[in-house]
Amino acid sequence: MIGSVTSRLPAAALAALALLTHSVAEAKLVFAHYMVGTVTAGTGHAQTDIDQAISVGIDAFALNVGQPTADFTLDTVSQLFDAADGTGFKLFFSFDFYQTGDLAAHKTLFDQYRDHPAHLTYGDGALPVVSSYSGGALGPDAWRAFKEENGVYLLPNAEADASYYDDPAAFFAAWGDALDGVLTWETAWPETSETPLNVSSAQDEAIKAAADAAGKTYVMGLSSVQYKHCCGDSWYRAGETNLPERMDQILSLSPEFTEIITWNDAGESHYVGPCWAEGLPADILEYGNSDTNPHSGWQPLLSSFISAFKSGASTMAPPAGSSFAGAMWYRSATRACAGDVPRGAGAAVDAVNYAVVLPSSGAGYKVRVTSAGETLAEQPVGAGLSYNSVAGLRAGAQKIELLDASGSVVATAAGSVDASDAPNEDGFCNYNYFVAGLQ
Repeated sequence: MIGSVTSRLPAAALAALALLTHSVAEAKLVFAHYMVGTVTAGTGHAQTDIDQAISVGIDAFALNVGQPTADFTLDTVSQLFDAADGTGFKLFFSFDFYQTGDLAAHKTLFDQYRDHPAHLTYGDGALPVVSSYSGGALGPDAWRAFKEENGVYLLPNAEADASYYDDPAAFFAAWGDALDGVLTWETAWPETSETPLNVSSAQDEAIKAAADAAGKTYVMGLSSVQYKHCCGDSWYRAGETNLPERMDQILSLSPEFTEIITWNDAGESHYVGPCWAEGLPADILEYGNSDTNPHSGWQPLLSSFISAFKSGASTMAPPAGSSFAGAMWYRSATRACAGDVPRGAGAAVDAVNYAVVLPSSGAGYKVRVTSAGETLAEQPVGAGLSYNSVAGLRAGAQKIELLDASGSVVATAAGSVDASDAPNEDGFCNYNYFVAGLQ
């Protein structure tokens, strides 16, 4: 039926239809949550963040602003908008209501940049996008008034509303005209557990189904791990294969948007970009220093995922010009570590974790996993995304090798930080991950 209709359209109309279809396909966007802290002017750090994000394929930073009137906030936001200007990369605000619950204070900062050419717009009216971290407790009336008064495309994180998870249809019935879509945060990791637990997309599926029925968009979170040892808390939510598991779930569910949690949150260890030391307190630098615990090795995997997500594909391929993408990651503290361990530590596994993306021609490949000089496993990997968590990690050096069909080593990821049974010099067991990219 579609063929018989389109065949009668004039050439100009067919071209317009093709353009429309292309635009709809390109409407899928990938954000990265960006914690706005101190970025020292003149260091080039803001530009580095923008340049790296562009190279990964990210469309925009969701600027998490906790203190909208602070001098460091104003300075960092200004640097980021200057760095993004003219690049095609976009920025928008994610009001952090855990730190500042005053919507008016957030609005004052938003008003300064809403018309900036680097501010993200979306929707039929090309409205400036606004999101939030928390904010469900404000209720639909406050958000409805904000949306109407400011003319925004609103994607709040409204999980604090009791019906959000319990009865998504009821949530959208109450909130319908107060928002354009929603961001779900907590489903990006498994619940806190003292036994190993995989991440699930069941709640995302229910919320997205209700959002679809209400004509609203959905932002699904993508993350690697959650671990913190600061700010009065020590907390671990499993991260062994959380990142690739979540990639598969997002590609299957195919929401309008996905948000990487996060670009630079050293405090919770789920950073994929650099974490600038000038904005971090000493207790976070003890475990969340991206110079000593880099996570940039995940970026090629993210590039593969982003390409698949934007094209609506269900399988991943290596980035253009590459014959593979992949990474290894592991905790530097084993379960034998007798220092201060986080709640949820029982979910952690002494394992070497990996993910590899191969092209359709990648038949007969294997991954060899080595811990402390001993081979733990040789496992087949095929076209698309392959991943696993190989138990048996022990104190010492960690490595994976990618072998082709002939058994030759074509790429290696080797850790520069040894796993250890001992706590660090500060007396706690560091559950952050060390990440090494395949090279």
